Amino acid sequence: MAKRESKSSSKQSKLPEVGDMVIATVNRITSHGAYGKMDEFREQECFIHISEIASTWVRNIRNFVRENQKIVVKVLRVDLDRSQVDTSLRRVTKEQSRMKIQEWKRAQRGIKLLGLAAEQMKKTPEEAHEIAGKPMEANFSDMLEALEETKEKGPKTLVDIGVPKKWADVLYELAQAHVVIRDVSVETTIELTCQGPEGVEGIRKALLAAQKIVEPTGGCVFLEGAPRYRIQVSGKDYKQAQQVLEKAIEQSFKIIEKCGGEGKATARS
Repeated sequence: MAKRESKSSSKQSKLPEVGDMVIATVNRITSHGAYGKMDEFREQECFIHISEIASTWVRNIRNFVRENQKIVVKVLRVDLDRSQVDTSLRRVTKEQSRMKIQEWKRAQRGIKLLGLAAEQMKKTPEEAHEIAGKPMEANFSDMLEALEETKEKGPKTLVDIGVPKKWADVLYELAQAHVVIRDVSVETTIELTCQGPEGVEGIRKALLAAQKIVEPTGGCVFLEGAPRYRIQVSGKDYKQAQQVLEKAIEQSFKIIEKCGGEGKATARS
């Protein structure tokens, strides 16, 4: 069970915070930028200036985004008084975009199943969120993770976190019928070099340290061609898998630096 960190929920906050990655649906394109509706924030509008569309020169914004396209953007500025949110597309990596979209899709699946439970219990979606959604979000990374564990371990999983038994039973039945548990995978390529006295042995120690961390998840470290090595982590949840990956990278860099070398990571698309 993982404590929830995401700000997004079926209740949804009014505005994001600076640095957040958010899902936006492009609805207007002008000569100076693009406007979008943020799906996780009650369709509050955000703006992407032309200078934040791409890292290369942008002659025609429509070569990079189009109306009705869902994109992941990074929040740069939030004006609370004017409810204005400035965002960037170019500052989002492919890996960050992939993970955010996956997170959003999971959230939508959880919301949909909670909605089905609300129909069976003859309650509104808002009431369902208060009764069952909030406890699930408070104790798991998202509602779908709560339902995945419920499918495996039974309705007691939900009862133990404060969901009424009748709701837990309904959600368990829905999880059995609609939740498919799949492993996810995240990976990053790192570069390790060591000009210190340990040389190749230092690189070997760094890779073994990373392998020790990812191996329990079914992950592995692969040689792509020295000095490039790929670290792969598997898991049921992208956030948890990413945390393991980051820990493996951090440990490998710590070891290589002790051996007089250095390391750097590049997110894979």
